[in-house]
Amino acid sequence: MRAALLALVLSTTALGAVGTVTVVDGPAFRTPKGGAEQPLQQGVSVELDDTLRTGPAGGLKLTLTDQSVVVLGPDSELLVERAEFEGQERSRVSLKLLVGGIWAKVKKAIAGTDSTFEVSAARAVAGVRGTIFRVDATPLIAGTHPPKIRETVVRVSEGRVAVNAQVKKPGGKPPPTGPRVEVPGPTEVTAEQWEKRFVELQAGREVRITDTQFQSGKARETKDAIDRFLQKHP
Repeated sequence: MRAALLALVLSTTALGAVGTVTVVDGPAFRTPKGGAEQPLQQGVSVELDDTLRTGPAGGLKLTLTDQSVVVLGPDSELLVERAEFEGQERSRVSLKLLVGGIWAKVKKAIAGTDSTFEVSAARAVAGVRGTIFRVDATPLIAGTHPPKIRETVVRVSEGRVAVNAQVKKPGGKPPPTGPRVEVPGPTEVTAEQWEKRFVELQAGREVRITDTQFQSGKARETKDAIDRFLQKHP
């Protein structure tokens, strides 16, 4: 009876899984929604609303249900916001990069479907149907929590990536002037105005986004911890 109950619990847990951690290299942690942070080990299932975090020398590889692969670099934090699959095929996947770097090899969607795969970071959302790309969210000050992101970079190695971003317009709308007028209740006044920017990146291209800048061009070559992780764990 006890064995049957344990099997039922394990089966229920598996049904909620959206992927499996296939490689852990260095310190890495998982925080389930409403739960406590715990060390992450190879073979652990990842579920919806999980937050994954790596330490200064950490890295991990996550294989999703549709066999798409995600690599999280050191000093990074990722939230699994949405993950829907129909059998072994992807329907909707949405990951939020809070800080650090993520590399993804996304399985190509079946023709004729509206399958989506998105990675959001500060000021930007990168959407793909099947490609290899990378997103980096560089903090203004390392180690702060929650982090204030100085720059977000989306870089494409293969295929195409559509990037939507929001950038502040220079010289926002000034607050109204003139005699004071009594109003029914408190209102929020802001001088910040934002504009939406869009670019479709091809292989070998990148876009860099800050509060006030949106710059696309040829991708800069990188040889950092994520590149070394990929060489070590292809």
